[in-house]
Amino acid sequence: MKNLRKLLFLVLYAALGAALGTLGAKYGLRLPHHAAWGRGQAAGLLALLPVAWLLAVLLHELGHVLAGQWQGFRFCWLAVGPLLWKREAGRLRLAWNTNLNLAGGMALCLPPPAGDLRRRFMAFAAGGPLGSAAWAATALGTYALLPIPASAVGQVLAASLAASGSISALLTLLTLIPVHVGGFYSDGSRLLHLWRGDAAGQLDLALLTVMAHSTAGTRPRHLPQGPLAAAAALPPELPMQAYAHYYRYLGALDAQQIAQAGQHLAAYRTQLLRQPVGLQASGWLESAFFAAAYEYDLPTARAFRARAQPSVLVTADVLARVEAALARLAGEPAPALAFAQAALRALPRSVDQGSAHLYAEWLADTVRWAAGPAEPPLRAGGSPGAGQPLAGFLHQ
Repeated sequence: MKNLRKLLFLVLYAALGAALGTLGAKYGLRLPHHAAWGRGQAAGLLALLPVAWLLAVLLHELGHVLAGQWQGFRFCWLAVGPLLWKREAGRLRLAWNTNLNLAGGMALCLPPPAGDLRRRFMAFAAGGPLGSAAWAATALGTYALLPIPASAVGQVLAASLAASGSISALLTLLTLIPVHVGGFYSDGSRLLHLWRGDAAGQLDLALLTVMAHSTAGTRPRHLPQGPLAAAAALPPELPMQAYAHYYRYLGALDAQQIAQAGQHLAAYRTQLLRQPVGLQASGWLESAFFAAAYEYDLPTARAFRARAQPSVLVTADVLARVEAALARLAGEPAPALAFAQAALRALPRSVDQGSAHLYAEWLADTVRWAAGPAEPPLRAGGSPGAGQPLAGFLHQ
């Protein structure tokens, strides 16, 4: 049934694209009948089509960002095609996006810890389609009102403008169709779920509430546990439901409940493969960290580390923290010290400042361990001896 629905949506997308393409070919290029395009013009238009697409997608995501700013959300990053803008230490930085799952465009803005999150997030979700509709009207309206360009270059640029407007019109329609694709809800689907208040809408609101508190600096053990428990009990097929288990893992770890933390992390990991590939790396890295720092299982930790595919969404503090845990368990003070110090330097730039408190304490303990007398490494399944600095890892 799911495959049939996906197929129907693909057919619908193709039909909409074909309809817009036919209308564009018939009415879009307002060139004199005697003005035949040369090969150079055709090549130029083909070369500019990716730019027209990137511009349309960028303005869709900017619609989300501007709507988020209007609602008091904090901008974190925006990905469009091969480009990614991130806010780090209060500054905007441009980087290459190497994750194909994000090439279609994605924006992350985090809400404030208080207020009507349901209304605010509905406005944020609506910002993308509104941005696309605004650009479609602007680009196609400009193209329709301007006189026919006399030069070959002008004709190519005008056609590229019309193409970008047509792509935006298509994006407006497609993103408003309620659908779940690639681990994400479309904007229309998210708006519908939030308006109805159904299970998917409840999950969104619960995660938004917890994320807002965590990014504002609330420690994991002080996060609102009621919404998290309710979210964890929702159907596991819901996109992002795994993150309810992730925040419960952080809360248990911060509360020194190591066994419960391991259970929550295992539940999170069982749903990890349902997430987009670009979002899986953080889960495998966190599993590697826990296996090394709290379960003292170096082979398992290394196996988890090997499963983490590189992603621009993984921050420097996470990578350095995992390597510090692996080095510490292997009994290698020098690299453990270097990685722990690197993680501590990068930690203030983390989006999740709530969990940063927990990790900062572990990293500071690792720095003290690495600077102290040499200790024998732990073995898989072992436990720290009396007086051994590694005893600080266990929270009971």
